[in-house]
Amino acid sequence: MCAEYDIGFEEALSKMLEQLARPAPVCLAIDKAEGLAAAEDCAGRTDCPSAATSSKDGYAVLSADLKNASQYQPVRLKVSGCSLAGGEGPTNVKSGTAVKMMTGARIPDGADAVIAEEFTARKDGWVVCFGDSSPGRNVIEQGRDVAKGDVLTLRAEVLTPAKTGLLAAGGISSIRVHPKPRIGILATGDELVRLGEPLKSGQLYASNLVTLVSWLRHFRMNAEVEVVGDQPESLAAAAGAMLERVDVLMTSGGAWKSERDLTIKVLKEMGGKIVFHRVRMGPGKAVALILLNGKTVFCLPGGPPSNEMAFLQIALPGLFHLAGRSPEPFEYRRATLTETLEGQKDWTQFHSAMIEESDQRLSVSPVRLRSRLQSQASANALIKIPEGIERLEQQSQVQVQVLFSDTSSGRSR
Repeated sequence: MCAEYDIGFEEALSKMLEQLARPAPVCLAIDKAEGLAAAEDCAGRTDCPSAATSSKDGYAVLSADLKNASQYQPVRLKVSGCSLAGGEGPTNVKSGTAVKMMTGARIPDGADAVIAEEFTARKDGWVVCFGDSSPGRNVIEQGRDVAKGDVLTLRAEVLTPAKTGLLAAGGISSIRVHPKPRIGILATGDELVRLGEPLKSGQLYASNLVTLVSWLRHFRMNAEVEVVGDQPESLAAAAGAMLERVDVLMTSGGAWKSERDLTIKVLKEMGGKIVFHRVRMGPGKAVALILLNGKTVFCLPGGPPSNEMAFLQIALPGLFHLAGRSPEPFEYRRATLTETLEGQKDWTQFHSAMIEESDQRLSVSPVRLRSRLQSQASANALIKIPEGIERLEQQSQVQVQVLFSDTSSGRSR
């Protein structure tokens, strides 16, 4: 495998997906599979409900018996028994009779409707009905929720709580899923200090570390973290120890090519095979993908905008792929650009942006604050300008990567 340097963004994504091998799927009980991606299509093994049942307390009847029933012309039916949820109950309803039904009880043969209890009155073994009940009224047909053989979930689909319940209703007790990768983050730099420790002049807190961990938690992933100085021995020891415990190592800092940027050099000396290093994207160019001892290593640049962008556009899609998910973590939406943006012929450019909805129309504006950290923190979207596009005109429709969306109000935040 030959290392690729200064490659295009799309080529980097393609090479990453080619090289990353997913761990073998595992079989888990369905109540332990929530949040994981299915490793197989899964079809229902039984009907749910397994027989037609009542959706309300009331009386199973022949709808023809109540065709003209009303408050002014009630119909009297002989009650022939009672049917409970999960119980046997009477097996047949004939014309002129009714069976008392509890919610969830099996519909007796012959009956084709249930009249709700609030439209009836019970008297001396008879039920007086003050309304009609059309065929199928208050009846849940066999297999309405799940029909045996119906595909309930597709491979790569993330299992939500409701989806696991649906699978359970269809008789699925266990399912093959992709485990989430175990992740470690190694922040490098003599100037870095962990939160809570005293800060000396010239030092700074490891905020990239917090941003990365927070993004991972946003996508329900976890990571162990460590801060290490710019000494080759310390970096090699920390990376080697962490790689014994994790599937994916992310390094933050030291990814460029100056004398002080040691991360790539150290990992290469440890036996790492460079898939690519430096991608024609901005910010985030210094990102690298390295394979070491059967593990995946993403080397992220140290500057906050570059660090976050390399993670969002390269490392995060890779993590999704390893977890069996589609390597597209974010939704894309079309929006009207509020100002002209310049691109580059051989460069993919990303701009922090704010997407907003007004009068059911989406607009997107680049975030241009003096502070790069505040620009990152203010953005809820990203504008991508692919290679070959040198200009996006004001008022044009552009594809926007939505980072955060308030679906309850219909407005991104």
